[in-house]
Amino acid sequence: MGSSVQKTGKRSALPEDIINEQLVREYDANDVRFSRMDVRNRLKWVRQHLNREIQLPLSAWLLLDELIGLSHDIDWQSGPITVWPSNELMQTWLDVSERSLQILLNRLRRANFIAFIDSPSRQRWGRRDPETGRIIEAYGIDLRPLAQRVPDLVALAERAQQERQDTINKRRTVRALIARVEEYIRTGRRQDAANDNWDVLEAQVNEIAAQVADKRVRLPILEAALEALRPLEEAIKKAIVKLFRPRRPQDGRKAHESNEESGEGESDFTHKTTTDPSSRRREHVEPSRNDVAAAVSARNANHRAVVDHLDRYKITPAAIAAACPGFADLMDDGSRAQPSWSDIHAAAERNRSVLGIAPHAWRTLVSELGRDGAAVALAIVAEKFCRGARGEAPVIARPAGYLYWIARTYADGMPLDLGPKIHALLGPKSSTAA
Repeated sequence: MGSSVQKTGKRSALPEDIINEQLVREYDANDVRFSRMDVRNRLKWVRQHLNREIQLPLSAWLLLDELIGLSHDIDWQSGPITVWPSNELMQTWLDVSERSLQILLNRLRRANFIAFIDSPSRQRWGRRDPETGRIIEAYGIDLRPLAQRVPDLVALAERAQQERQDTINKRRTVRALIARVEEYIRTGRRQDAANDNWDVLEAQVNEIAAQVADKRVRLPILEAALEALRPLEEAIKKAIVKLFRPRRPQDGRKAHESNEESGEGESDFTHKTTTDPSSRRREHVEPSRNDVAAAVSARNANHRAVVDHLDRYKITPAAIAAACPGFADLMDDGSRAQPSWSDIHAAAERNRSVLGIAPHAWRTLVSELGRDGAAVALAIVAEKFCRGARGEAPVIARPAGYLYWIARTYADGMPLDLGPKIHALLGPKSSTAA
């Protein structure tokens, strides 16, 4: 004769029930209350930003929202927050089987969102005061664990959202840095193909790129990749600067003669020495004070004309950085997004060294065009030089000669074309001022 197991009506206890009981006690002792609508709105935000950590299916979130909707506003002011829907009603909400419903309820129970208040018969029911609407006695699903956890859940969601945004920003920074380092390596290999160190550096960069290729990569891994890439970038920059800086002979006269014959070394130019070499041998005559004052006045007028030209074509530091990414690569990371004119001037000094422009030649360019105009001219030449190195434009063999040509044409009274050049580098969609 077979034996049968009779149901006792008691629910199996879970470890999470102890936590739920503690949350209920904390809620009853707490004076802070949230309205039902506030809880529903906050819960949607928590689900959007924290579900990766909570790991609840969408149907469980929908069930929880329906349970909150069954409660009354007065329940969230004080006393128990209990609802007593039948299984058939909840199955109708979600269009699931009874077994699936039990699984979802247990998932909410284990997530410390709900607790169960069971009657002796295991039936859900409740009574309210007909005048006040408050719950007098109820058996069913208790929402006080959720009500107690709302502030902590919102704080966790805010941290998760901030971490996710930091991860997105860091991933963009790492990928941009990888692309920049790879471009540096390609440039260095073109200039020094026999050096095997470029292959070693490329292997290191590829290894880091493989580690951060997954979109789900965590923030600590991205930070570690950034810490590894930054010193690598600095080392590659120094190697490239060394490649582009020609060697000078020790003897000053021989250095000057070799520069004139072969064009090597940091390029130095002035209008007089370039146009009239015999002027070096002429007797030096001290200019009068009136001549000096007139020259200074004319130079200041030229500088104002250059500034007016840049303003007319709306040449801002941001436009320069956008049009000349090869020039902006040598800017600080913090100033590249929103550069100022001082950032552009500092980047011009760095690019001057990379392009092999001698300090005296740079001072001559600043004297003719002013600091802003000289920086814009150098940005144009640096960007065209980088595009030529990548094979995207004609190669500029001597950047110093190009800069001298810009300064000479302006000194000879020809119209300045720095604005149109920047807009041309921006692309066909850029608009120029009349």
